[in-house]
Amino acid sequence: MIEVLGWTSTVLVLIGFILNARGNFTWAMVTWIVGDVGWITYDFFIDNFSHLVLSLVIISINIYGIINLKKKELKGV
Repeated sequence: MIEVLGWTSTVLVLIGFILNARGNFTWAMVTWIVGDVGWITYDFFIDNFSHLVLSLVIISINIYGIINLKKKELKGV
């Protein structure tokens, strides 16, 4: 079961790259967040804490990116 979580997380992160390449930045970041939550869970179960921390940092960066996009939308930029 944990193996399925790892592969599902990988697919979500890859889908995020496709969305980003197509200019769907908010959806890309949301997809990356969901994929990284999966990676955090996976990493916890396999004791891979360096990657778990990396995923937490990436989630934080994506949340920051979403906030910045929303601010720009409100300003009409």
